[in-house]
Amino acid sequence: MKKMKNRRGTRLFLNGWSKSLASIALSYLVASPTLKAQDQTPPPASGGSTPGPAGAASDAQPSVPADQTQPTLPPPALQTIKPKKNEVAVSGDFMYGQGTLTLPVGYSLDKSLTGINALPPVGVAKPTRSSTYFGGTASYSYGQAWYIDFSYSQGNSSGNQNFSLGSLGSSDNNFTLDDNWYQGYIRYAFPQLRGKRLSAYLRAGVTYIDATLTDSSTIPGAGFYHQNDTTTEIRGNLGAGVTYSLYSTRKFRLGLQLEGEGYYGNRSQDSTETLQRSSLPPTTATINNDLYGGVGRALVHFEYRFGRTGLFRAFVDGGGEVDYTEINYPSAGTFNELLWGPYVKIGFRYSF
Repeated sequence: MKKMKNRRGTRLFLNGWSKSLASIALSYLVASPTLKAQDQTPPPASGGSTPGPAGAASDAQPSVPADQTQPTLPPPALQTIKPKKNEVAVSGDFMYGQGTLTLPVGYSLDKSLTGINALPPVGVAKPTRSSTYFGGTASYSYGQAWYIDFSYSQGNSSGNQNFSLGSLGSSDNNFTLDDNWYQGYIRYAFPQLRGKRLSAYLRAGVTYIDATLTDSSTIPGAGFYHQNDTTTEIRGNLGAGVTYSLYSTRKFRLGLQLEGEGYYGNRSQDSTETLQRSSLPPTTATINNDLYGGVGRALVHFEYRFGRTGLFRAFVDGGGEVDYTEINYPSAGTFNELLWGPYVKIGFRYSF
């Protein structure tokens, strides 16, 4: 009996073990296709190579650097600054000049002292002078080809001159001249030369000048002499200029600049002369003069551009100026006036 129980227990144990083995085998068969599919992905090749498509041999792929595995994007386009159509500029200028001017003598006395034997002859003196001029200019351009320029300048001149008054003797005269200049121009800058080493412009305009001249001296036998002239002058101007760039970077520009213009016009003077010992009232004489001449400048031009765009610029022009005039006086002839000296201009430009 005991043997039969042992055999029965053994069978039950074997049957349970066999069922466990069968369950494990079934689980392996179910899981093996998934494992097989996972095993088909080859390990990454050494050196960071990119695996090929399924079924291809991994050693057939060339070694590719890791930084080339991503698509390369084109570099961002540089921001271009469109040319600006508008430009404004302001500047201040200064000149210290030396030279000569013309001083009418006897025109007023000829009217007030008619019939007096001691009447001085009508003539023109050419005293030397020292002058200072301060001024400013404002300009605007649309398209940076055509410009409109307006300028104002105020001058002070003084000097001393000894000249003859005929039978009245000679006099040591002290004079002063205060003159105001108003100028308007239309200027054309050749656009095809903009940004080139050589640039150029043409301009035409009108100049209006009002001035006051005073002169005084003591004349032996005639006493104190005084003259007061008020003058208006209108000129038509035509000129040109060129600039040659010597050195240029993104920020700096250094060049040479030449400017020249010719003019023609008329000067009207109201001259009043008085003598201390004359009992006759002074009479004003009006003198009309035709004149012509020219102005020339030779300058060194320096420019600095601010910021990344360089639309705002500062500039300095320094050099010399010469102004020469031929002027005709009725009943006296043609005389010349000269002014020359150092000239400086400082200003700013802005394009928008």
